[in-house]
Amino acid sequence: MGVLYRMTILVCAFLFAPALAAQETPASDNVERVTVGMYINDIQAIDMRTHSYGVDFYLWFRWYNSDINPVDNFELMNTFDPEAHVETKIYDEPQPQPDGSLYQIIRHQGLFSSKFPVAKYPFDSQTLLVAVEDAEEGAEALQYIADKDGIKLNPEIRLSGYKIGTPRLVIRDKPYATAFGDLSEPDVSAYSRADFIIPITRPALSGIFKAYVPVFLIILCATLALLLDPKHVEARVGLAITALLTLVAMQFTMLSSLPDVAYLTLIDQLYLASYLYILVVISMIVYATRTDEQGDIRGKEGATAKIIKIGPPSAVIISVIYLAVIGLLTTINLM
Repeated sequence: MGVLYRMTILVCAFLFAPALAAQETPASDNVERVTVGMYINDIQAIDMRTHSYGVDFYLWFRWYNSDINPVDNFELMNTFDPEAHVETKIYDEPQPQPDGSLYQIIRHQGLFSSKFPVAKYPFDSQTLLVAVEDAEEGAEALQYIADKDGIKLNPEIRLSGYKIGTPRLVIRDKPYATAFGDLSEPDVSAYSRADFIIPITRPALSGIFKAYVPVFLIILCATLALLLDPKHVEARVGLAITALLTLVAMQFTMLSSLPDVAYLTLIDQLYLASYLYILVVISMIVYATRTDEQGDIRGKEGATAKIIKIGPPSAVIISVIYLAVIGLLTTINLM
């Protein structure tokens, strides 16, 4: 009977030991382990030009060692305009938990910054980030671990012009190639960092209607210049020039909300191709027209000029080429 009892104990220990080890327990080594989690209450004021966004969130910590207080030592690593941030502790003192740990939660409101890549604009995807790091202890002394809830979003959050993806919490060691001038600790160290990440994307349909459709309407107006009777040269050139000026004004308006970048975005390439199209239209009109000795407008002779004068076929040909170029540029950029 005693042998059977001991065998039962060994089997139970073998089966349940992994689960017990996976539970949150106090650190048995010299590394303090601090559990972190976040609830995003609201997201506001996404500003592409300044790479900033406002976040209202609750951040909580759980730990076992009463000699430390990670709430007093944590640092937000990607703040924008730090002076405008507001932080409130929910409890005056850390609260004891049933498992023997201590618990504290804060509410924080302010602007944060994360570089926005806009190469694929208006079909770009962005990442909103809140990075948390201990300001004093390195990774060899303090490690963050993710709470079971990790990061949660308020289901009532709505972002105009964006879809919110599934948020995630990434815990990693952030190395620094300096000791920050501290002679007492000359060795370069890493710090445990908790990255709370919220992915957002623009709906494709919104990008098409806001960016592509207005440009295509301007291109259509420029194309109509080729369909006018060749003798109406002033009207043909005037229509094309008006389309060109409208396109320039629209580009300045749209790009005013984007950051200044050194590379060409998808929307830049769309406008460049559209400029080239309108210039081709104007060139075709000018090429097929000349004036006689009295200054009267006459048609230019020659096979090429005659082909250009036949408005509909030439308009269709260059329009098909234009649409093919736009489709190719869009496909390459979104790959």
